[in-house]
Amino acid sequence: MDFQNKKKLKNSAGQNGFTLLELIVVMVIMSIVMAVLMPRLSEQLMGNSLRSAVSELGTIAASARFRAADTGKQHVVVIDTESSELKLFSGDKSKILSMTLLPPKVTVKDMELLGKSVSGHEMHIIFYPQGTATPARMRLVSEKRESMNLVVAGADGGVYVR
Repeated sequence: MDFQNKKKLKNSAGQNGFTLLELIVVMVIMSIVMAVLMPRLSEQLMGNSLRSAVSELGTIAASARFRAADTGKQHVVVIDTESSELKLFSGDKSKILSMTLLPPKVTVKDMELLGKSVSGHEMHIIFYPQGTATPARMRLVSEKRESMNLVVAGADGGVYVR
């Protein structure tokens, strides 16, 4: 059997491609699966943005703690609830060392500094060269009303999620 005969047998043996009906059935099945999975996926993404915000805030606070110990100068983390900004300043607040934004659907609530409620939209947490910090507490809340508490311990300057 030569090459030409093999080619003719292959094309005559079956169809090439899919029919329109088969494509429509696959699209309907995919639509049903997506309709079932989207609410669950949306909830997971909400939870991820809250965890991301806590992680970002913890990272900036840890950076401030380490920089203060390294340079021998205090560093300040400023949390602005109005603009959703997290800023890390050098001790004299003349230079912004780092700045980031909280995820859009996460807000900071119930801010406490030295055990007292913070009035206004800014909280300043100071990290000292000895490894200590101004004790602070805040609650991060997602659009779905899920929340996580973040605590900065004064004695060791550690940042803890509760």
